[in-house]
Amino acid sequence: MIPFMAMIFIRQTQGRCFKVWIPLFLIWLLLLPVVLVLFPLVLVVGLCVGVNAFKAYGTMWAILSSLRDTLIEVENDEVLFKMRIV
Repeated sequence: MIPFMAMIFIRQTQGRCFKVWIPLFLIWLLLLPVVLVLFPLVLVVGLCVGVNAFKAYGTMWAILSSLRDTLIEVENDEVLFKMRIV
């Protein structure tokens, strides 16, 4: 299943914190019409190039599904940045 939420946490050395929740399901809903419009084009290009378009879509789905429970942390002297995809 694709991830539905991302949590971003930013802390500066001065002690100020910033936390935001991003609903990814809204982004997926916005991208759905684009995917549906591009689907036939990808099929035609896949036939011309010799790539199985259904296998390509399956691979993309597997990559998006594996993003669940990803934690990204970046820290330097001034800022701590964390992003967790749920």
